Amino acid sequence: MRKSTKILLFSVFTLFFCFSAELRAENLETGLRIDEVFRRFGRARSVTMVELSQEMLEMYNMRLYKSISIRNNPEALQFIRESLEEDRQGARTIKEITDEGGIISAYYQLPATDEGLNRFILFNVNRQNLKTLVYIEGDLNSEDLITLLFSLKQN
Repeated sequence: MRKSTKILLFSVFTLFFCFSAELRAENLETGLRIDEVFRRFGRARSVTMVELSQEMLEMYNMRLYKSISIRNNPEALQFIRESLEEDRQGARTIKEITDEGGIISAYYQLPATDEGLNRFILFNVNRQNLKTLVYIEGDLNSEDLITLLFSLKQN
């Protein structure tokens, strides 16, 4: 193989790799500490993680939806709470409930993305100690999200 062909193939491969890595980062990374919750606990036992398809995202005016529900993992609860403490800086607190000094329910609206998309973090620990963390990014506003959540809960 000629040297110029090798250089061309290397350049194409490098561009492809950079482009695909950039797409993955754009679609999955939020720049928030809670990203680490999804990475660290997403494939563990007693965990349910959801990422919506493009069709579902478009139906609800979202660009990104990620949720994780974790059972029987005290380490996860502590890590989520630490992440929320960091990520809620500069956010609008819509709802926050604490018990014995720890957050058990929260709804934050983060500053918009550079593209003007709204961002939300929702968190809840239920009576069975199931911890659920949700991240949503999209064109919907706080009122739209509340309406959507109540309509889904009633169905």
